[in-house]
Amino acid sequence: KVLARRGGGRRLGVGAGVGASRRHPRPAMASQFGSLKTEAGLKEFNDFLAGHSFVGGAGSVTQADFECLEQAATGALEQFPHVQRWCKHLRALKLAFPYRQWPRSGGSAGASGAGAGASRGGAAGGAKKDQANLEGLLPNAEMGKVCTRFPPEPSGYLHIGHAKAAMLNNHYARHYKGKLILRFDDTNPSKEKAEFEESIQADLATLQIIPDKVSHTSDHFDKLQAMMEKLIKEGKAYVDDTQVEQMRSERDAGVESARRKNTVEENLRLWGEMLAGSAEGLKNCVRGKMDMTHKVKCLRDPVFYRCKTDTPHHKTGTKYKAYPTYDFACPCVDAIEGITHALRTIEYADRDAMYKWVLEATGSRHVELVEFSKTQMSHTILSKRKLTWFVDKGYVEGWNDPRFPTVQGILRRGMTVDALLEFALTLGMSKATVLMEWDKIWAINKQKIDPVVPRYTAVGKDDAVLLKLDGPDQPVCVMDKKHPKNESLGERLIIQSKQVWVEQEDAAAIEQGEQVTLLHWGNCYIDQINRSKDGKVTGMVGRLNIGGNVKDTKKKIHWVSKLDDQVTPVVLRELDHLVTKPKIEDDDVMENIINPTSVVDTMAIGDPALKTLSKGTSIQLERRGYFIVDSIAFPPGKGMVLIKIPDGKAKDMGMTSKVDVKKLQGARGEKGEKGDKKDKTADQPAVETNGKAAAPASKKAEPKAKAAAGKPAERSLDDISRLNILVGKITKVWPHPEAEKLYCEEIDLGEPSGPRTIASGLRHHLKQEEMQGQKVVVLANLKPRKMQGFESQGMVLCATSNDGKVELLKPPAEAKVGERVMVEGVEMLEADEKLNEKTGKAPLPVCSPGMRTTADRKAAYRGAVWMTSAGPVACNSAGDGQIS
Repeated sequence: KVLARRGGGRRLGVGAGVGASRRHPRPAMASQFGSLKTEAGLKEFNDFLAGHSFVGGAGSVTQADFECLEQAATGALEQFPHVQRWCKHLRALKLAFPYRQWPRSGGSAGASGAGAGASRGGAAGGAKKDQANLEGLLPNAEMGKVCTRFPPEPSGYLHIGHAKAAMLNNHYARHYKGKLILRFDDTNPSKEKAEFEESIQADLATLQIIPDKVSHTSDHFDKLQAMMEKLIKEGKAYVDDTQVEQMRSERDAGVESARRKNTVEENLRLWGEMLAGSAEGLKNCVRGKMDMTHKVKCLRDPVFYRCKTDTPHHKTGTKYKAYPTYDFACPCVDAIEGITHALRTIEYADRDAMYKWVLEATGSRHVELVEFSKTQMSHTILSKRKLTWFVDKGYVEGWNDPRFPTVQGILRRGMTVDALLEFALTLGMSKATVLMEWDKIWAINKQKIDPVVPRYTAVGKDDAVLLKLDGPDQPVCVMDKKHPKNESLGERLIIQSKQVWVEQEDAAAIEQGEQVTLLHWGNCYIDQINRSKDGKVTGMVGRLNIGGNVKDTKKKIHWVSKLDDQVTPVVLRELDHLVTKPKIEDDDVMENIINPTSVVDTMAIGDPALKTLSKGTSIQLERRGYFIVDSIAFPPGKGMVLIKIPDGKAKDMGMTSKVDVKKLQGARGEKGEKGDKKDKTADQPAVETNGKAAAPASKKAEPKAKAAAGKPAERSLDDISRLNILVGKITKVWPHPEAEKLYCEEIDLGEPSGPRTIASGLRHHLKQEEMQGQKVVVLANLKPRKMQGFESQGMVLCATSNDGKVELLKPPAEAKVGERVMVEGVEMLEADEKLNEKTGKAPLPVCSPGMRTTADRKAAYRGAVWMTSAGPVACNSAGDGQIS
C-alpha cells in the first residue's frame, strides 16, 4: 500500500519522510520499515514516530496511518513507546468515528468527502480497480481557476441522483483547488419551500460537501429582467399570449406564432404588463426568437419568462410577478457568478444549443458545458413529482422513509457516506445511461461496514424453540469480542443459562443425537427433539460438550438465553421495493405499480446488550445480516426496531429472509438462476406489518409477482451491457465461395465448444492476410443466421471513418481471448442470451448510434471507452467513426 503526494502520482516511501523539512513533510509507508510484526521493523518505526505524530508527517491523522495500523503487531508494545502511543490513539479514533473517511494526505477530513487530497487520477495513491477515470474530463480547466456549481431546485429532498451530481461538482472543485457554489434555482414559487432549502444544505453537510458560497437565482432577478429587456429591444425575444395547447401544437408543426412579428414597442408594453402582474400580463410569456424549423423541437422559440402571482416567493415575497425559466436563468447566472464548468446530465444535451444561444445573445462570458449520465436505478422513483405524491398520499412516512431514494432515506436504511461517495466516483463522468441495479452500491457499503460493526444475536419469536441444557444453575456472564477481527470495538457481555432460545429453522434441521455448536459457547449434543403434529419442533433437550471440537460439527447456530426480564424485544424490519416495476415511465399510474407488501416485520427475541445501542448504530445480527437501529428500546418494554441493510448478495446469510433477496434492491440475482424456482419464503408463517406498507391498510392486496430484478428483457433498450461483446481471435479465414463481399471465418472466443463460424462483409475492405491471426472484438449474442448457405454465429465489429474507410476494432495484444469487453463507468449487467431483433424491442439498433470511435481512435459508447483487462479497444486511423 502506497501513498501518492497530493497533486501527483509519485510514490513515496518512509525514507522520503525521515529528515524531510517540517514545512513540507513527506508521507511514510509501513513497508519501508520492513514487517511491523517483527522487532526490527517495530524499532525502526518507533524511531520514526519519535519525531513524528503521524505516518504522513503532518499534524493530523491520514488514511496512511490506518493502513499501517492494519500491519502493526497487536501484542505487547511496552518497549516501543511511540508505536504504543500511536496505536492507542488510532484505535480510539476508529472507535469514536467508525465511518469517517480520513484524508489520504494532509488536508481536512471535511473535504475528504469529495476528493480532498486527491491525486491527478482522482484519489491519492491511484484509483481503485473499478473507479472511473475522472482526469482530463474538464476542457480548458486550469488549476486554481475552476468554479463549479450545484443548482438544485428547492422543491424536494436530495436523492441519490442529486448526490452523485453534487459529489462530482465538489470533486472537480477540490481537485482543481477551485470553488464550488451551491445555488438554489428558486424560479418557481409554487413548488418551492424554505424547508427544502434547509434539508438540502443539511444533506450536503452530511455528505461532507461544504460549498464555498451559497446563492439563489433570485439574488439576480433584477439583472435577469434587465438582460431580458435588452433581448426584447434587440428583437431577439418577443411576448406571446398564445394558449398553451396551441403553442405546443405550433411548435410540433414548426409554425410560427402570430405574435412573433410584434413590434418592439408592443413587446415592451406587454413585458411591462408581465412585470406588473396585471390580468393582461398573466396571459403572456416571453419566448426567445430562435428557429421554429429546428429539428430539435425544444429549440423552437423556447419560453424564457412567465408570469406568476398565485404564490408568494418564499424568499422575495410578492416583489416580483414575472419569473425566468431554467433555460434562461441558468446560463445567465452561470456567467454572472463566474462558473467555468457547468456539469449537467446527458438529458440536457438537446438544450446545449439553447444554453449557448442565451450566452451569446446576452453578451455573456463563455461557460464550458460538461455532460454526464443521468442516474437511473431499478425499481426506483427519482421524479420529485412522483415522490411528492407518495408523501402526500401517506404511502410513506415522509421524505426520509428508508424505502425512498432520498439521501436521508438511504442513510436511514444503513448506507454510509463513504459508500455513496465511492459509488458516485465509480460511475464518474460516463455519458452512458443505463438502468442500474442497487447491488453494487450495497456491496460497496457492506465492504465499508463489515470491518467496523459489532456482532449481536436475535432469535425469531414466532415458533422459537426452547433448548434445555445441563448448564449453570444460575446465569453466567462471559465477555467476548464484539467483532472477531476488530479488537478496537471492545467486548460485549454474553449471558449463558440452562435454557436458551434457538431458531425454528435451525431446530428443524437438527437430527436427534446430533452434535452442534452453540456460537460463543461450545458444542452440545441434542438428545431429545419434541415435535407437534404438523412437524414443527416445540422443544429440545441437550448436553453441553464444551471441550468438543467445533470442527466436528456441521451446524453452528446462534442463541439467546431465556431471561424474560432481560432480553430485548426486537422488530426486525425488511424492506422490499416500493414499486413493482423495474423502470418507471412518465405515464405510469402509481396506484397500479405500488408494492402492497414493501415492509415486512418479524418479531424477535434479542440479545440483552442490544438495549445499549443508540439510534443510527449499524450492527450485524449473526447469521441474519446487517441492521441499523431505527428506534431504540426505550421506554423499558418497548421493542426496538432494526432495519435490515442490504449487502448486495443474492443469498441469505443464514436465516431465510421474508423478503426475497434475489428480487430486492441490493441483489441482482445470481447468473443462470431461473425465475420459476419456488420462492423460499412461500412456506413462511404470516408476518406482521407496521401499517406503513406501500398500500393503504384497508386494502388487503396480495403481493404482485415481480420478475427478477436485472432481467435483460426488462432493462432499457439503450443499455449497452445487453450486448455480449467478446475478445476473439481469427484462426482461419477464406473467401465465401458464393458471395463476393463476404469472408468466412473461424474465430476462437474461448468457448469449450470450439471456434465459432462468422461471416463478415469485409472482402472489399481488407485483404485475407490482414485478418488471419488477428485479435478482434465480436458481438457474440446475435441469433445465428445463414449467409449464402454459411452459418454466421456473431458479428466482427469494425469502425468506418467519415470517408468510408473500414478497419477492424482491435483489443490490445495482451487481452485474453473470450473476455468480455467492458464500458468505462457503466454497470455491466448480464448480457441478453440472444438479442431480440423485433422492431421496438431490439437493443442493437438503439445502441448503434452511440457506438463510435473517439477522436483518438478508441472504441466508445456515448463517449465511454470500451476496455479490456489489458487496455482500451481501438482502431488504427478511423477517429470519430461509426462502429458496426
